[in-house]
Amino acid sequence: MQLPDFTAIDFETANPSMDSACQLGLVVVSGGEIVGRRTWMIRPPMERFDFTYIHGISWRDVADAPDFRELWPEIRPYLAEQVIAAHNVSFDINVFFALIKRYRIDYWHGRTIDSVTVSRRTWPHLVNHQLQTVAAHLCIPLDHHDAASDANACAEIIRRAEQEQAGVVKKAMRWYGGK
Repeated sequence: MQLPDFTAIDFETANPSMDSACQLGLVVVSGGEIVGRRTWMIRPPMERFDFTYIHGISWRDVADAPDFRELWPEIRPYLAEQVIAAHNVSFDINVFFALIKRYRIDYWHGRTIDSVTVSRRTWPHLVNHQLQTVAAHLCIPLDHHDAASDANACAEIIRRAEQEQAGVVKKAMRWYGGK
């Protein structure tokens, strides 16, 4: 089986609100190869930052950044009508849908790949399947909670899983129609 083309994403959020994205990283995989990487700082709709201690991003870092609606024309080609992958994809897709709802922008539905599921099926012996654990097992460099680095690790996990166990990715793909 051939690895499907996909875009691996990772959102960092400012606080527990799903629409508080403050950073997006993505990695585009086509023909089994990484063909693009992008990252954006995003100004969330509120100044409350509870998670600076996790990712190091504060309001000061994003106060002058565009909000998601302003960035959407630039981000859209990477996400619209694409297979979207993430490590624990339900979190990142729910952030994405919260942003779509808040800013009343284009609706997305399509296939997703969860690299947690893929890693569990490929390396069941690991003590856990957290991003940092799987990345360390595969010797993938990781600056955890930097959206670009997390998206890159997700893409590499999926690529390497497919190399090791052909067909594992397609079996793990799910349809996501949103809310």
